[in-house]
Amino acid sequence: MGRRLFIIGNGFDLAHGIPSSYSDFGRYLEVVDPTVSRFIREYLYVDEDFWSCFEERLGSFDSENVIEYAMNFLASYGDDDWSDSGHHDFEYEIEQIVEGLSSRLRSRFAEWIRLLPMPLPGSFVPVRCIDPSARFLSFNYTPTLQSLYRVPDANIIHIHGRSSEANSQIILGHGWQLQATELLATQIDEDTDVRIAGGYRLIDDYFAETFKPTDRIIDQYQAFFNDLAEVSEISVLGHSLAEVDAPYLFEILEYINPHTTRWTVSYYIDAANERRNFAQFGVPPHLVQFARLRDL
Repeated sequence: MGRRLFIIGNGFDLAHGIPSSYSDFGRYLEVVDPTVSRFIREYLYVDEDFWSCFEERLGSFDSENVIEYAMNFLASYGDDDWSDSGHHDFEYEIEQIVEGLSSRLRSRFAEWIRLLPMPLPGSFVPVRCIDPSARFLSFNYTPTLQSLYRVPDANIIHIHGRSSEANSQIILGHGWQLQATELLATQIDEDTDVRIAGGYRLIDDYFAETFKPTDRIIDQYQAFFNDLAEVSEISVLGHSLAEVDAPYLFEILEYINPHTTRWTVSYYIDAANERRNFAQFGVPPHLVQFARLRDL
């Protein structure tokens, strides 16, 4: 493969008219699974920026609100209407929310990704700089590069899974790993009601279930990173440079020549914002140019 590396983000698919934004997923979810959609509104920090930083917001799970809601189902052992059948209601309600915002949400996301349509020929403006002989690190799940630019599968690493492969694991998650002292399980002692203890453990499991295992993914694709020494030019197309994906770019910097490799970073509207995001990687400014995707 060539000495050029392309890093592809969701802005690349959006520029081709593919309705692949997280807000598109949110609208899909409202239709096919209103319960999970409601869980998002009630137990994640939802504001006007929510869908633009969806993965990061998976780490904003409102544990206190979940527990407060579930307390309505925690009957006292001395209550007149106490029954064995209601013993697990508190944990059950928490489990429904945790499962809904982790495995069920991820399943719906994979389902949606696999339904995304490819644009028809002539319905989009091609990105002229794409070189099918180069190597590609794609953060997208879609076969856009293969379908529209005839890039061979062998040249592409879909770091978070492929929608075109039924058995491919679709990876979605936040980058915030709880410290041991932040776990609710640390509040459990011999006096803790076993039902509350179970609920605490379920909530701790949520953060583990929705955490994006970046270190493990990098290890899985270590051969790809090891083979980047000859790369002399990197183009970042349609990637937001979000914090959750920053470890991958830092890993790339470990294997290329940081003093000679030239970078091109695309932006959508605000070049200044993209400059700020890219500054964290410490690339000398004279080696970086910023341009609109449509001009590349």
